[in-house]
Amino acid sequence: MEQRVTNLIESTVTTLGFDIVKVIIHGTSTKVVEILIERIDGEKVQVNDCQIVSRNISAVLDVEDIIPGKYFLEVSSAGVERPLVKITDFEKFAGREIKIRLKAAFNGNLTYKGQLLGVDGEEVKLKSKNIEMSFDYSNIKNAKLVLTEDMFRALLNKKIKKES
Repeated sequence: MEQRVTNLIESTVTTLGFDIVKVIIHGTSTKVVEILIERIDGEKVQVNDCQIVSRNISAVLDVEDIIPGKYFLEVSSAGVERPLVKITDFEKFAGREIKIRLKAAFNGNLTYKGQLLGVDGEEVKLKSKNIEMSFDYSNIKNAKLVLTEDMFRALLNKKIKKES
């Protein structure tokens, strides 16, 4: 269902200047359709951006009626701890700190945290505790960027400069 929603709204979202990071549908009697977006130009997603995307895709979802029953639509920024979903995400964020959860254990562990080194074919490269390792993309259950102390300081300094 999530892939069907993504396919249905992707061109509308792209035309508005955004990329869909992830579509999540949860809930039983009343569903919540959560759409995580980021701006194509790399700027920060604002509340107004979410409202524009929500209005536009709500109309598409209502006309196509692919989600059975009542649902709530939530559009939000992917955030600083953005999920890494597509293999291209792992290329795009090479050099950043990430946390990765595997479907099947590697060296007895399901979770790893470290510096994303990039992608080689279908292999995601990670450096953790000075050890380089590779994970098959198909074995990745989920992954996300990690907010580091340096990133937090940079964000804080950027906010202070704007207020000055």
